[in-house]
Amino acid sequence: MTSIAGASSAYNMPFDRSIFSNPEMRPHLEDYYEASYAPMRERIAGMKEAEANGEATRTIAFEDGQIGTELSAEQYESMIPSFDKWLEMQQNFSAFDMLEQSGDMLAHAEAAAARAERDLNPDLPSGVRTVFSDGDRILGYINKDGSLVTHEGGEALQSLAAGADALNLTGEARIAYLTKNGTAMLSRQHANLATTSYSDATMPTRREFAAKWYPDHDVDAAYESMLEDIRTSLAGRQSWHKQQMSNIAEMRAYLISSMQEAEVS
Repeated sequence: MTSIAGASSAYNMPFDRSIFSNPEMRPHLEDYYEASYAPMRERIAGMKEAEANGEATRTIAFEDGQIGTELSAEQYESMIPSFDKWLEMQQNFSAFDMLEQSGDMLAHAEAAAARAERDLNPDLPSGVRTVFSDGDRILGYINKDGSLVTHEGGEALQSLAAGADALNLTGEARIAYLTKNGTAMLSRQHANLATTSYSDATMPTRREFAAKWYPDHDVDAAYESMLEDIRTSLAGRQSWHKQQMSNIAEMRAYLISSMQEAEVS
């Protein structure tokens, strides 16, 4: 928590969301409100002048190729809340809340990025506990979390997953249920069915699993592509959080300036 005490001992108070309900801050917040909406009001004034001169409303081209018409000056003006309404809005959800929210989202994104980079490496265990196959064709497989993936020829396995859900089976009991019943079900459809089970110690790595069953899949390229997407998303979260910090710093500086000017006058 920061403070705005630097402006004056008369305003020795924390700089947090409580400022929006502090009567002493009202005139300074109103100054900030007016300054924040000044650019929009200037634009509206220019639009009104253009409209009075008979200039056509500006059109906007969207990414999908569609053409839209910009809002009128009157419509933009109606979007500006009164100061009291703005103050009420800040009391419900302010820049401080935005900063807290962006910080939480950034922390989650950083943790997710670290987990993905650490846990999804191609040379780590795949998590596959059971594979159903017919010759060199994979029909489906069971992961160590009990989730089931099916391919062409193994669609019937999905009914077993629903059965395991109905029985509330989890962990080893779920894997055993899916393996036993999956083998029985698929053996009636595939004369050359093979069921291969692995323990946590013997399961193949992601690279080994892909090489055997998905030879056209480049695990390294997929891993790097995934990391690139995650890092791009993380950079967006970082940028957004930085913007929220900048907004808070800008507001604090403006309020201090407003209070200092009030003391001098």
